[in-house]
Amino acid sequence: MKTSLRCALLGFLLGHLGFAWAQSAPVDATPKSPAQSLSCLQQPSEPLKFPERDKLDHGWGMIRVQLFFEKADAKPRVEVLANTAREDMQDLVFRRLAQYRLPCLTAEDGVVNAVQEFNFNNTDREPLPIGDGEPKAEVCIVMPRKGVDGAYLTSRKGGHLMLAIIFDGEDSKPANVKVLYSTGYREFERAAVRYANEYRMPCRSTGAKTYVLQQAFFFQPDGASRYGFKREAFGLGEFLGMTKGARELEANFDLNTMNCPFKVNYRLYGPNLPNEVSTGGKPDPNRAAFLQWLSERQIAFENEQQARDLWGSTLQIKVPCGVLKLERESAATSAAPANGKF
Repeated sequence: MKTSLRCALLGFLLGHLGFAWAQSAPVDATPKSPAQSLSCLQQPSEPLKFPERDKLDHGWGMIRVQLFFEKADAKPRVEVLANTAREDMQDLVFRRLAQYRLPCLTAEDGVVNAVQEFNFNNTDREPLPIGDGEPKAEVCIVMPRKGVDGAYLTSRKGGHLMLAIIFDGEDSKPANVKVLYSTGYREFERAAVRYANEYRMPCRSTGAKTYVLQQAFFFQPDGASRYGFKREAFGLGEFLGMTKGARELEANFDLNTMNCPFKVNYRLYGPNLPNEVSTGGKPDPNRAAFLQWLSERQIAFENEQQARDLWGSTLQIKVPCGVLKLERESAATSAAPANGKF
């Protein structure tokens, strides 16, 4: 039976799309040749498109590669530096790179290398801000070229699990993998653990701190109908209206004191795991109580399948300025917001 597998990663910062030269100190001030500046680079003109599987496919992924141009009439040699993209995204990238040529390359240029990053995103969620001046961990996850092997999985209901992937050794060593949560489908669990054991972090330096990545895996029989969100960005009032006991909510938050407006990414894992909320950037203590309250809200699922299919999904909540005051049996605010509407 064919299967459909998807995964979601937490804690990645996606960068720009473009070329960056790999330089070493001291910087060579000699003017670059046409080949060294990539001014004659030949590449496909059409942009990459997201490989949508269905109308509910809101996936994303990133792949960063280093290119080595060794001959003027040959495709570059490719080394993967980081990858969180699924297999069909990688296929598009590698087919594109196979068409690259550097016709002005000469023997005097030697081997010309450059770095390019590709980002895929099929969601109406907007990027969250990146913190300024915060220490950055060495993050360069390289996932296997192929996805989780699901050819032999036979469950008709599917399943999901959460893994902790722990990098605490040298870059060449496999990660340690622990199962944090599982719906109990052992064959899928073992397949996902084997897959995660192949992850590498080639940029880890000697003595680097332990890095832990949480990853959610989803298994669904191919062709099976599934629930999904048609859109993933909602106003605060819209989101609260989707939660359990919406008319019984009680809250009193002055959003004007929280550097409003702002956006919150809400990844739903309840009720078996805590839901995760993030705003990006440097943590703002003024928002702490509100974010904790928001993470405790549970989506009001219609049935068990809906809860299973939507587990691990990420919604974005647009938080305006104003006062959020909710009283039991009323999901409406008692005061109009200063800016915007709930």
